[in-house]
Amino acid sequence: SSSSSKVLGAMYAGGQARQMIQPMMGMVGPGMLAPPQQMAMATGMQQLAVMPAIDVKERANWLQEVTALLGEEIEMANKYQVLDTAGNQFFYAVERTDCCRRQCQNGICSDCTSWEVDVLYTPPGSLMQNFLRLQRPCSCVCCCINRPTADVIDSTTGQKIGSFRDPCTCCSLRFQVRDASDADVLVVNGGCCCSQPGMYCPLPCGPCAEVNFAIEDAQSGNEVAQISKRVPSCLTWFVAPDVDNYHVTFGQIANPAWKAMILALTIFMDFRYFNNNRNEDSRRGALEAAIS
Repeated sequence: SSSSSKVLGAMYAGGQARQMIQPMMGMVGPGMLAPPQQMAMATGMQQLAVMPAIDVKERANWLQEVTALLGEEIEMANKYQVLDTAGNQFFYAVERTDCCRRQCQNGICSDCTSWEVDVLYTPPGSLMQNFLRLQRPCSCVCCCINRPTADVIDSTTGQKIGSFRDPCTCCSLRFQVRDASDADVLVVNGGCCCSQPGMYCPLPCGPCAEVNFAIEDAQSGNEVAQISKRVPSCLTWFVAPDVDNYHVTFGQIANPAWKAMILALTIFMDFRYFNNNRNEDSRRGALEAAIS
């Protein structure tokens, strides 16, 4: 009877151990591996869904800035860091346009020239992933005819998310943000140029240091988000005046796909209106005056 009681006691102890171990298999603690579904890498859309605001910072290229100071700027590929409000980089955008087309971006054909930009998802400590692709097709633009547009493509699925259009306006800066079928969803309104001195006279301090854009619902006209273009610093303004930063507050926009569209819009805005280098113009003017 003593041996049978020992066997029963061992079986009881084993059953208790199994009951204690089984619930713990679903728990994740320090040094323990997460289940496969928790180990799946987050996507760029999932990251944007939890971000209330972002900072888009353009990177200066010193070869381009030096050649601009000499009066003959060589256009290099634009690059942008996309950070959260704590300064952590989660996205990185790099221009893929070839060298020949880049040199046309600031000439008389700037409105017609095509360009491409890839946006990469670069979470800290994880592998880089393709996220978005911006495509500005070549088009013949003349005043209000055939205005510039750009498509935003999901790099994972290859599907079009939406597009932008730069309409013809008088003394104001506006952009149309459209869905995959090119129907207007949002309007980005910079107001009258006269009301924002930073648009025509950017400076590193005071009211000329920022240009603010209200993002409005195309149907109701209500403001749902904001974009602010900012001059980075005094040194950047002096040496690399074509480099700008953008702060985006998503506000009422919760859909990550539309957040991705707003992220891409800052790059489209920079290409369209904030990519000129005054150092090249002033140096070229000085050289022409000296020659004449």
